[in-house]
Amino acid sequence: MHSPADPDIREWLTDRIGAGVRLGLATCAEMLGRLGSPERAFPSVHVAGTNGKGSLCAHLSALGAKNGLLIGLFTSPHLVTVEERARIDGIPVEPEEFDFLLEEVRRASLIKPEIHPTYFEATFLASMLAFAEAGVDRAIIETGLGGRLDSTRLVQADICAITTISLDHTEILGDSLEQIATEKAGIHREGVPLFCLRHEDDTVRNAIEGVAGGDVIWCSTESTDAQGIARELATAIGQRLGWENLEPEIRWAGRTRNPLEWLGVECSLSAAHNEESLAHDLREIEGERHVMLLGLTQKSDLEETIAPLSSSTGCILTIVTEVDGGRNPSVPADILVNALSESRNSSVEVLIDPSQAMDRAAEVAREHDCRVYVTGSIHLVGKILGEFVKRERIDLRKTLTIHQPRARTEG
Repeated sequence: MHSPADPDIREWLTDRIGAGVRLGLATCAEMLGRLGSPERAFPSVHVAGTNGKGSLCAHLSALGAKNGLLIGLFTSPHLVTVEERARIDGIPVEPEEFDFLLEEVRRASLIKPEIHPTYFEATFLASMLAFAEAGVDRAIIETGLGGRLDSTRLVQADICAITTISLDHTEILGDSLEQIATEKAGIHREGVPLFCLRHEDDTVRNAIEGVAGGDVIWCSTESTDAQGIARELATAIGQRLGWENLEPEIRWAGRTRNPLEWLGVECSLSAAHNEESLAHDLREIEGERHVMLLGLTQKSDLEETIAPLSSSTGCILTIVTEVDGGRNPSVPADILVNALSESRNSSVEVLIDPSQAMDRAAEVAREHDCRVYVTGSIHLVGKILGEFVKRERIDLRKTLTIHQPRARTEG
C-alpha cells in the first residue's frame, strides 16, 4: 500500500529540470540501493543509438507482449505527459500511481546525505519501481544520452542493442563518429550479446568492436524505412530470446507518422530533431506537396541539422514556430528563419504559438489540397498532439498506448 503523495510532487519533479544533465552512475546507484534495488527484479534489454532507439524499444515491447510476456518499457523524453516514460504492457502508468512512485523517490533522496536527482534520473527511478511492483517479466530500457555514463546502465541487461550512430550531442559525447560510437557501446556488459545495426563507416564498427569484442552481433536490414528497420532488429533480438515472430503492430505517436486530421486536413507528426532523422523523413515524402510546420530547440549544429531541407522538394510553405518543455530553450523564430533562408526555396511564415501555427498550416494545406508535415523538436510534436487530444476530446492514455495488451494463454 502506497503512502499518499504530496500535492506538490509534480512541482518537485519540474524543479529537477534545473539540475540539468548529469553523466555518471554514482547518484542513481545510491538511490536504487535506498529504494531496494528494484532494477534487479527483472531482466532488461538495454538500447542505445542516435536515432531509432525508441522505435526499437516500442517494437520489442509489442513483440514481447505478443509472446505473452508482461513488458515494462522506459523511454524518454515524453511527448505529452511524463507517465508515458513508464509503460507497462504498452500502457502509460496511471498518473496517481506515478505520483506515489515519485514520492518514494523524493523520500529516498532526503535520506542523509541528501541527493538531488535530475529530472531524467527521477523518472528513471520511478519507472524501475513501477516495473518491480508490477512484476514485469522483462523491461525494455532506452538510454537517455550516450550509454557508458547513462544512469540506465545500471539495469540488469542480458541483451543490449545499438541502432544508428551519427553526430548528435557532440558537445557531450564527442565530435567524431568514433567517439560517439565508443560512448554508446559503453552499454555493453561482458558476455552479453550486443546487437548493432551495421554501420557503413569502418571506424564506427572498429570502435564498437573495440569495446564489445566478440559479443557484437552485426545486423543488416532489408528495409530502408525507420520503422521497418526497427521491426527487423526487434525480430532478431526476439529470436535470441526465444520469442516467436508474431508481427505485432505498434502506434508510436510522433514517430510512426500515423496521420491525424486537423481541421479536416491530413497531418503527419514526426520528431525528426537531427540531420539524420530529418533526411530520412524528407526522403519518405520526396516530391509530395505539403506545408511544413517546424520548431527546434537550441543546439550547437543548427545549420547541419536543417541542411537536408536544401535538397527537399514539394514544400509550398514553411511555418516556423517556437517550442518549450525541455531542458533547452527554443531556437528563436528569427534565427531559424535566417538559417532557413540559406536552404529553403519555399516561402516562410512565423507564428510563435504552435497551435495557431498548426491552424495556419492546415488552412494553407486545405487551399492547396495537400497535407501538413510537422517536424523538429519532440516537444513541438507533443504540443500538437496534446492540443489535438484536447480539441477532439480523445482519451489521452488510449492515444499514448502503443500496442495491444499481452497475449494470454488459457489456464
